[in-house]
Amino acid sequence: MFDNTGKIVTISLIVSIIVSIVVSTLAVIFITPILPSSKKDETNEKVEMVEVPMVEGLDYEKAKIILSNKNLNLFVESEKVSEKDKGIVLSQSPIAGVSVVKNSVVNVVVSAGKENVESVPVDTQKLVTLPYLIGLNVDEVKREIINLGLKIGDVKYVDDEKYKTDLVVSTDPVGGARIPSGSAVNLKVSKGITTVVVPNVNSLTKEDASAKINRAGLFVEEIIYITDVEFPFDIVIKQKPASGTKVKKGTGVKIWINRERE
Repeated sequence: MFDNTGKIVTISLIVSIIVSIVVSTLAVIFITPILPSSKKDETNEKVEMVEVPMVEGLDYEKAKIILSNKNLNLFVESEKVSEKDKGIVLSQSPIAGVSVVKNSVVNVVVSAGKENVESVPVDTQKLVTLPYLIGLNVDEVKREIINLGLKIGDVKYVDDEKYKTDLVVSTDPVGGARIPSGSAVNLKVSKGITTVVVPNVNSLTKEDASAKINRAGLFVEEIIYITDVEFPFDIVIKQKPASGTKVKKGTGVKIWINRERE
């Protein structure tokens, strides 16, 4: 009798354990997903916001730079005749201090200047987008500017090693700017490479040394004859400036030629 009772107790205990395991497993499967997660949904992208800066009262170019630094875009809605100088921002939307999504557009109204003989009425004045003209021939750039209804401003030639002669180095306003029709565009144009490296003419004859110096855009300024028995005769044994020196194109080079005493 005792043996049967012990078996029954053992079987009951095993069944209880199995039931507990099954119930716990079902609870994990069906109840856990329902409970709120303590972690935030990491798949949601964070929207980056920026504060709109104050650009009212600034000129167009400065306003554009300030907005660009804040990752915002400038758009000119219209121009109005006002007492303010031409190109000054009269109003903006959104206003300064408002938080907007990064890369949003800030609309502005720009002054067309005072209404006089030289100014164009607001309803007829147009804004022109200046293309990127850097690296183009200056004559081609001038034609493009005129065809856009703009004017040629100051043209300044500058030293520049990056661009060849007569290629535009920079424009003012910069490419991409929206400016009133009839505005002047200032240009900086390359004079080309104005510095050259002095070649090595040591050990060359006078004729070969002169030719090599001329090919480098330089000239033989002076020939000095000396006698030094430690070197072969009728060759260059010294030069000034030294080879490898950077000088302006057209600089003179002195050479010393070793020759036998008469």
